[in-house]
Amino acid sequence: MMISEASETLVTSDSRFHHSFEVALDSIEPDLEQARKQHAPDDIAALAGTMAAEGQLQPILLRRHPSERGRWVIVAGERRWRAAQLNGWPTILAIEHDKDPEIASLVENLQRVDLNAVEEATGVRRLIESKQWTQDQAAGVLGKPKSEVSALLRILSLPSDLLALVLTSELSIPRNVLVELARVDDLMVQESLLQLAREGALTVKMIRSAKENYGANLSTRGERSSDRKSSSGPPVQVSFRAVETMAGRLRAARESGKPIGEKGRKSLQQLRQAIDELLANSTTRPQAE
Repeated sequence: MMISEASETLVTSDSRFHHSFEVALDSIEPDLEQARKQHAPDDIAALAGTMAAEGQLQPILLRRHPSERGRWVIVAGERRWRAAQLNGWPTILAIEHDKDPEIASLVENLQRVDLNAVEEATGVRRLIESKQWTQDQAAGVLGKPKSEVSALLRILSLPSDLLALVLTSELSIPRNVLVELARVDDLMVQESLLQLAREGALTVKMIRSAKENYGANLSTRGERSSDRKSSSGPPVQVSFRAVETMAGRLRAARESGKPIGEKGRKSLQQLRQAIDELLANSTTRPQAE
């Protein structure tokens, strides 16, 4: 059989499938906009060992560089590319991907690699904003319930310093804890819980208990009741550092010009009442030296 005849049989011009090819590692670069930002060296080393023993079992996905001829940008498979570099391989097996790279990259990461909650939420938000999707559309493409997408996006309402610690893996906070913490509407309760989160000591049970205690003891918020010291949940107390942080967030909310909504207004009114009560109490009860 002639080579031309064989190629017509094996790779047809109208094939629905994209076929793999070898590409030089030094002609590939990662996508700086991809969802995954952290690559643990130990994980890459373990993958490199597997690839050295078993070979590359799955091609990576590449798209042509938008401005440099002969160069490629990774759509999915950066961990395999890094592992191949670690092994000293000159080339890697790849498939060209000419559809939407953002969708392919995020879906591939969600399905194959455990992103932390902040990476995943950031990736989903960027996808929604860039494609001008609704949460329903994003949920359909990602194969997730809308409620899960909504909960994931709500994580991004938490303070940026906490999100940064989770993003860099300096703090390991479970996804369900972050979601539950982001659902705390009352600013004072959330601030007290944020300090526990920064210390890596927060649980879902603590968050729910604090919310219940707050609802049951609104009029005595400033007191250190024995109920709040029990093992059922953390004491809802406010440090001056937490107050300063909260004041900064309130200023940022005011400067943004965005409406606060009925829940926000109610929380601020409750906060004002609690502050007035605390100030009145402190003026009638001088502190002991």
